[in-house]
Amino acid sequence: MSIISSVVIGILAVVVGYQLPTATWATTGLVTTMGGLSAFFCFVSGITLTLAPVYVRNGHLNVTSTTRARRVLVTLCGSTILTSIISVFFFTGTVSASVKTAHDPVYQQLYGDQPLGYTPSTISYLILLAMPLLLSIFDMIIGWVLLRPARGLD
Repeated sequence: MSIISSVVIGILAVVVGYQLPTATWATTGLVTTMGGLSAFFCFVSGITLTLAPVYVRNGHLNVTSTTRARRVLVTLCGSTILTSIISVFFFTGTVSASVKTAHDPVYQQLYGDQPLGYTPSTISYLILLAMPLLLSIFDMIIGWVLLRPARGLD
């Protein structure tokens, strides 16, 4: 589920990010890059979780490999958290700045009467930027539970 979702989210984060009315070249570049990286880390997290059955051979769990996989899932989740927070932080800053400068005549000449602030499109984009974070946390929790060795082995 997270593999396909993260690919779709990564494509949408980059394509839609430049179409929003609050888009400026520098901030939008940073937001879309961090959103794409977040989706990439979520994608790799889903791949790691999908390859988990490889660690079971003849009904036995390879403890060394599962420990590595669990560490990889935690690292990918941390990377997704970092990139998602950066993208959401800078995007909300851009939206707030566009609201504050809406009455500036130079801003109105550049952008016209486009909708500013938290419109349905900007809220949807914020949700889109947060989705890889939720999916990666979901993958980490599932992997942490499924790849745990028996109580006497950890």
